Amino acid sequence: MKPLIIAATLGMAAACLPAASMAACAAPSTRVSTTAGLTTLLSGKTVCVPSTKPGWVWEWQEVHQPGGILVDYKKGPGHPVDPSETVGSWAIGGTNGRAVVTHDYGGGQSYTYTVWNNGNGTHSFCSAKPEIIATIKIGTC
Repeated sequence: MKPLIIAATLGMAAACLPAASMAACAAPSTRVSTTAGLTTLLSGKTVCVPSTKPGWVWEWQEVHQPGGILVDYKKGPGHPVDPSETVGSWAIGGTNGRAVVTHDYGGGQSYTYTVWNNGNGTHSFCSAKPEIIATIKIGTC
């Protein structure tokens, strides 16, 4: 996806999530509050956000490569129609107790999130906008 599409999709996807999938980004969820914990959670892993669009399984699959490279997996490397592509960078910031992840898609499109473990195999990415609920996996979604 292009960065502009990602930003638009992010807002639409979050707005379309069913009420049952929306959490409060607070207790009883547990915040991933240390920089080391957030780095371990994301580095080398794929954040998988389910789609609400008919026929789509995933809204997006963003691979958090070590070294801060952010890749949209799409249909995978080498796919003839929809190959993976680098879409920006990711970085862990803040201090222990207040760790955040920032996704930078270039052109002024940067998003900073706190991350919460929902205790059910999902994590919530929270900012001023509606939260994004995702699974985090090694490999593809």
